[in-house]
Amino acid sequence: MKMDFSTVAFYNPWWDEKSKSTDYAFHLVDKYESSSFKRDYNGLFDLSGNNLYIVRGPRQIGKSTLLKFTIANLLKSGERRSVLYLPLDTISRADELRSLLIQYLQFSRNEKKRYIFIDEITMVDQWQRAVKEVRDNTEMAGDFFALSGSSASDLKRSSERLPGRKGQSGADILLLPLTFREYLSCKKVDGLPKCQPEDILKMVPADSFELLIKNEILKTEFFNYIASGGFPSAVEAYAKGESRETLVRTFWEILIGNIERYGLSRAKLIQILTYVSTRLSSRFSWNSAASETEIDTKTFQKYVEVLGIDYLLLTLKHMDQKTHLTSEKKQKKIYYCDRLISDVVSQKLGLQLDRSAILENIMTTNCVFAFGKNLDNGLDSITEVGYWYSKEGKEIDLLVKNVPIELKYQNSIIPQDLSTIKRHFKKGIILSKHTLDLSGDIKILPLHIFLAITGE
Repeated sequence: MKMDFSTVAFYNPWWDEKSKSTDYAFHLVDKYESSSFKRDYNGLFDLSGNNLYIVRGPRQIGKSTLLKFTIANLLKSGERRSVLYLPLDTISRADELRSLLIQYLQFSRNEKKRYIFIDEITMVDQWQRAVKEVRDNTEMAGDFFALSGSSASDLKRSSERLPGRKGQSGADILLLPLTFREYLSCKKVDGLPKCQPEDILKMVPADSFELLIKNEILKTEFFNYIASGGFPSAVEAYAKGESRETLVRTFWEILIGNIERYGLSRAKLIQILTYVSTRLSSRFSWNSAASETEIDTKTFQKYVEVLGIDYLLLTLKHMDQKTHLTSEKKQKKIYYCDRLISDVVSQKLGLQLDRSAILENIMTTNCVFAFGKNLDNGLDSITEVGYWYSKEGKEIDLLVKNVPIELKYQNSIIPQDLSTIKRHFKKGIILSKHTLDLSGDIKILPLHIFLAITGE
């Protein structure tokens, strides 16, 4: 079905001057406002200029909620016909999008400035051509744009064709599953120190008192975070004690749909996800993975790449100890972007994931989301965070800005647990279950404390 202007008006009921815009503002975000767990969407957009924002992230992460939250605030401030919301499920061509934008421009010609929100823009082939044209040749050059999508590849490739058209402070916004620190902020657990890994290396035993102030609440909330993961909808469902069946079904359909959208095979996806789940957090090479799954090497890589650019799988690469550069040739590790996704896959495929691998997955994604670079290209080309192994096969779970981090989630830490860091790096961080010891060059912190105090 082709979207015409009457359909657009249906999605923008606040255009009717006889309606109560505050009622529509409430309906836009009623589910968000009634939730017990809310991600903070304030301040992500600068509405003051002619900025153009690209909002990226996996499906169901909250991109549409961010757009609607912003629209609701505009309606509350008195804006009406200056606000356009376009869900793009029924548009497939750039010329259709261009036509609708020009019709809207004619409709809103008396407005001093317009605020244009387009959801899932990557559904439209060559969408940047339509946006570029109206930004270059119409009054929309002075308007605000916010465009969302779930494919890092499609969005980045297209947005790079808009040079000089993002306004003074327009930018890319990346919404990913919540880190534990972000989760705590949403739960109003405030007053936590904010550290970089290198800051932890400078800590002394006296700093332990500050870290232990909120230890009990951090342990409780970390247990909840492990159970729910970082998708706001999953956190809400867990908090209410609701069944996750609907979420599992929804996210499984997302996994299948993403692959089929690229013309790839559902059967091969299942083979690859089975391989990933059974080797979660373990090193592998593309050739060995292809051999075990009986899938061509380039094909295996293609599936992992697609899931990475859609923010569902995370590929961690070996990092050189001296140059801090990641290697394409050495063995890789693969993780799921969030606990929810690993649960979906394991439930659908009848697999049982190892708890230590789940905890390493949580540690890795938290550190990558907090400290990794190049994330706007997807989760398959991360820089600044990697892992390391020696010629003898000794391994360090993470290198963050050349600070080695090892997960030892056990009741006690023995000297042998520090040996790889001590021999190859001299200094570093061990993440434990309970132990807190800041006395040596290798700092030992409980995992829940480390994740609570590190990040942006």
